[in-house]
Amino acid sequence: MQVVLLAGGLGGARLAPALATLLGRGRLTVIANVGDDLEWMGLRVSPDLDSIVYALAGAWDRKRGWGRLGETFRVRDALGALGAPSWFGVGDGDLSLHLARSRLLGSGASLTEATRRLSHRLGVRGVTVVPASDRWARTRFVTRDGRRLDFQEWYVRERARPRIRRTLLSHATASAAALAALSHADAVVLGPSNPVTSIGAILALRGITSAVRRVGLRIAISPVVRKRPLRSASVAHHARARRRVLEAEGRRDRAVAIAARYAGLVDWFVLDVADKAEASAIRHLGLEVARADLLDEERLVEALLGLIGRAKR
Repeated sequence: MQVVLLAGGLGGARLAPALATLLGRGRLTVIANVGDDLEWMGLRVSPDLDSIVYALAGAWDRKRGWGRLGETFRVRDALGALGAPSWFGVGDGDLSLHLARSRLLGSGASLTEATRRLSHRLGVRGVTVVPASDRWARTRFVTRDGRRLDFQEWYVRERARPRIRRTLLSHATASAAALAALSHADAVVLGPSNPVTSIGAILALRGITSAVRRVGLRIAISPVVRKRPLRSASVAHHARARRRVLEAEGRRDRAVAIAARYAGLVDWFVLDVADKAEASAIRHLGLEVARADLLDEERLVEALLGLIGRAKR
């Protein structure tokens, strides 16, 4: 079975390593969101791609929810002392990846090719990570006070506090690697990432949604865990951002609202065990419902493999 995972940074970094381990080598491709990419000090930064690659390489800072383990921030702090904007937290080790990526892009490599080379250098084996697009595909917001902000300006600099009037997703062309992976997939999983700015940003790219529809088994995982305490400040920040973007669409931050976004695209919706009361409403949307402990990656992956195995039979 060939499985494709569509994911943002935090959701993908948490799920991809466990899914890759249980599937086995050569069976997983991760299509990473690039809507929150930015240019920082002249360098191309791809936060979601990098989190997923770091996690697969065993170098992701899980507690912080982004960046490398054991990171230091001397360059960032020195830049701030020189008067440069320092609100975006690029670490010293992380900086080496952005320099190497920018050098490859400057020499004519695509973002797909740069990701392949850098993933290999970092020790990722048996899993393919590809950007959803090789083009700039930035997600932007129109806030209620009339400002236009790029994703990172809103999410990091403004701490996801400004209320949003509208989310502007890019309709750039999807990468050839992403479309090829979907064309060979037996199952596609929409990861437990923000349904608007991560999964939605991938689906908005030209060619992705139609390619997903052609996959035999389509599964979406709820990112919502409402009735249990969140484990870290990073997860809580992601949840606040998700509430903001869903609010702008007139939706509540509940599993059933997210299932409604995916209705007609996926077959199965995986719900947290604590949110079982929403299962009936989700079934009324025409989706099959499975339940799993969404805070335990191994149990979640076991539930996913159960669905994939059932479809295979």
